[in-house]
Amino acid sequence: MTQQHIQRASPSPYIDRVWRTFNLEDGVYLATPDGCWDLIFYTSADGSRGAMLAGQATKSAYVPYNKGSDSVVISFAAGVYMPQLSGDKMLDLAELLPMSDDEHFGLAGELFAVPTYETAEQLVEELAAKHIIKIDEVVAAVLAGTPKALSDRVMQRHFHKVTGMSKKGLEQIHRAQEAVRILQAGKPPREAAADAGYADQAHMAKSLKKLMDSKPSDTKHIHKL
Repeated sequence: MTQQHIQRASPSPYIDRVWRTFNLEDGVYLATPDGCWDLIFYTSADGSRGAMLAGQATKSAYVPYNKGSDSVVISFAAGVYMPQLSGDKMLDLAELLPMSDDEHFGLAGELFAVPTYETAEQLVEELAAKHIIKIDEVVAAVLAGTPKALSDRVMQRHFHKVTGMSKKGLEQIHRAQEAVRILQAGKPPREAAADAGYADQAHMAKSLKKLMDSKPSDTKHIHKL
């Protein structure tokens, strides 16, 4: 094991999960799509700190890491967006955020304290209070299964602008994640495919290769589910 991951749920309606990763050795991490955009706060092995904004991902990416570094990640719910930066403009992209010092970072023209794993909600409350993040009612209603009275075309266009992807694309990511959970629990691929809602095992294998860059027999390294 070259990394140690911990995660927790959050009472905040803005947050999907909060993560912390400790890098025990040098290595390369496979970042897989999870239906969330992230704020990432990292501490390098030399103690310097930084912050990144990462948009929704539609494909996997390999990210190198060094022994002694660690990170805290706030993964936002799919219906949360930044009015100043729509989801479709950040799709499959990540950008470094300015740091005024090791304890403060800049976002949308405002300065905030770098959070810890335990204080993620405090930062998110500040972002919401300054209207830097909002919950999109249309997307939230669609995800809750109670869509607003909009035409399918209007809904799809709005969904894509906010999240950066189509409703179908997000559903495909969630289905692949569910398949990985089932496989990691020890079920054989045929049963995992049926339980996750795939037409057959081959369909699941194709989806996992495309989204997770993994085979059904090799999913143990995927953790952001």
